[in-house]
Amino acid sequence: MALFTGTFENKVDKKGRVSLPADFRAELPDEGQRVVYIYPSPRDEALEACDKQFMQRIVDSIEDAPLYSDEEDDLGASIVANARKAQLDETGRLVLPPDFARLAGIDGAATFVGRGSRFQIWSPQRFAEHSDRARQRVKGRTLPLRPKGGGNGEG
Repeated sequence: MALFTGTFENKVDKKGRVSLPADFRAELPDEGQRVVYIYPSPRDEALEACDKQFMQRIVDSIEDAPLYSDEEDDLGASIVANARKAQLDETGRLVLPPDFARLAGIDGAATFVGRGSRFQIWSPQRFAEHSDRARQRVKGRTLPLRPKGGGNGEG
């Protein structure tokens, strides 16, 4: 599974094309079509993106909710129904859907933010504000680490 880390800012051209950071491209499979799924973040004023494997985990998790429950309906409608495939071109660029770019306030530049198995795409100004708030909230918190091997049967 992909591991997206780091924060990178890239220019967005008039056609909505932006280069996926090289560190993120390296996490995508080399063979076949290099595709990411992009969708509006259900939590932040940003976009989220992931590889096919993680999108399948999202779908599987939503489908674990009781059928026709509000949770299943809301998550399916806000994530899966809105997700769009974005194929990388030969230079590693993808096209941000114009309505998604407007929703996230992205115009002229985009900040890519690694979030582990997924990444976010922000307007640089919005991310700077979000990052400042997050740093304030995290002060004094601790993080209990999973046992070595992930604690999920993997070794």
